[in-house]
Amino acid sequence: MTKSIPVDDVTHSQITLLARAWDVSPGEAVRRLVDHFQRPSPATAPSTPTGDRVAVHAIYDGVRVPGLYDPTTRALTITEGPAAGAYRTPSGAAAAVLQALKPHVKPNRNGWGFWMVDASGELLQTLRRP
Repeated sequence: MTKSIPVDDVTHSQITLLARAWDVSPGEAVRRLVDHFQRPSPATAPSTPTGDRVAVHAIYDGVRVPGLYDPTTRALTITEGPAAGAYRTPSGAAAAVLQALKPHVKPNRNGWGFWMVDASGELLQTLRRP
């Protein structure tokens, strides 16, 4: 059974924008947002030692893809799943994920806005240095 929730025009536009960016329905975009905020806070999340690398992930087409970002080289390694391997840039890794999951979609993505830092839930962009 489908239920509806009334939202103002600005919120509707923002949900629609997210849905387009993630290539999902507006309902799926809302579900992903709710899922994000139901995760444990970084203080309670288990941590795994990764040296100087930062644990990151992306969720595309309903698939969670884990990776490790190296702030020194700015390289990103997809540790498992679609497109597993090492990439010179976050954008290269993002393009590989799109190619693996939806080959018919143009794989042009800004990796800084595609990957999220596991510990904080923020975009990888927050770690980008000038």
